This record gives sequence, C-alpha cells and structure tokens, in this order.
Amino acid sequence: MAIFSSLRFASIIAVLAVAPIHGAIAGEAEELVSRAARNWLADWAKQERLPDAQIDVVVLPNRRPAPACGSAMKIFPADTSQLSRLRFAARCPDGRAETYTVRAAVRTKVFAVAAAVPAGKAIGEDDLKQVDYDIALAPDALRDADEVAGRASQRPLRAGQVVQRRFLKAGEGVRRGQAVQIVSRQHRFQIHAAGTAMQKGDGDAMVRVRNDATGKFFMARVVGPGVVEPVAGAAITGPAGSLRED
Repeated sequence: MAIFSSLRFASIIAVLAVAPIHGAIAGEAEELVSRAARNWLADWAKQERLPDAQIDVVVLPNRRPAPACGSAMKIFPADTSQLSRLRFAARCPDGRAETYTVRAAVRTKVFAVAAAVPAGKAIGEDDLKQVDYDIALAPDALRDADEVAGRASQRPLRAGQVVQRRFLKAGEGVRRGQAVQIVSRQHRFQIHAAGTAMQKGDGDAMVRVRNDATGKFFMARVVGPGVVEPVAGAAITGPAGSLRED
C-alpha cells in the first residue's frame, strides 16, 4: 500500500510543485496539459527514486473545446490516483474549466521471473531477471530483488511476468529440529554454514538457530525453504563454514 500512499502524497504536493501556467490561449491547452503532466510525473519519479525513468505522455482529444480564456489559463492536477490515466484541468480565471485525460508511461527496470513459477513456490534470486517495464501499468512492480527472494506468489507466474508486491506472501518456512543452511551476506561474499532450527517459522519469520559447528545459538530470519539469514552481528563462522563470492 506504500506505493498508493505515495501517489496520494504526490497528488497533494502537485498543486504546489506543478507551477500554474499563465498567459495561455485556448488553442494551447493540450500542449500545456502535456507539459504539466510531464512535470508531475518527473516529481513523482524523483520521489520514488527513479532517476533513469523514461516518461511519455499523450493527451487524449476532448470532445468539448478548451475553455476560451480572455486572460490567463491555469493547468493543475485533477486526479492522479492512476499513473496510467491521469486527469488534469484547464481552468480560466472566471471559473470555466475543462478536464483532460492523459495516458502516461513510466518505463524503468523491475524484476520478472525468468521461467514459469507455480503459485505457492518460493521465488529465489536465480528465478529473477531484470526487465524494462512501464510501471504506470503496475506501480507495485518490485524493483528490489531482496523484496522478492524467499517469498511466494499467490498466483502462478508465467515466464517473463513481472513480480507485484500485492500478490506476494511469505514463502515456505522451517520446522523445529530441521537441518537448515545458514547464509550470511557480507559485502561481495556469502558465508555458508550448517545449522538446526530450534523453532518453527514461516517465510520472513525470526527463529532461533544453532550453528552445528560451534554449538552457538543466534536469531535468524527465514529467507527460503530450509534457509536462514542471521540478524546483524550474529557470527556463524566455524569449522564447517564456507566462504563464497557473489
């Protein structure tokens, strides 16, 4: 829901951030609406930390003519709840106004599955690939692999389909007494060790784990079926540990 909250926030600031455009004549309304929409989307992309987003807009033709202003015309956002279908208003000082629909595209890199993944199966990092995608069609398309790995989709995903936050759920977890793989990521390396889960936990849950090599206990997060990741500061190195480069 965070992405839609940011859309509402952007809609609020848009009246201030998209500067009113003055001195317009009626025939310039569509061009001014296009410029205002691009400005609004650029502000939204900056807020969402999308510096490389490619923005494109198309102002749909109106059945009714633009309001004929004898002086200044102002363009401002009327409805920005859907990125793919924005609405902007052109208003005259005397109150006459017309609303324009803008088709928008915001292309950036998101994650999709490389091959078909059945519903309920945990998605691993090896299952993902980056693709160029118009997030105006699905603003909750995930751009961070860490938000996907270890979780499962509630519906089947076909090869090449983008992964959306709303359809993800916690992946398979671990059972009490189950042998688990402990994986600790440190910079460009991963440390692997064998351990035993001392608690049952679903995906993303925190469980107590014993390092089989050292006998030490620590808290770890379940990141996949039989795989846990220690919380910050937990040491897992021991005689059975191994070091791998990412």
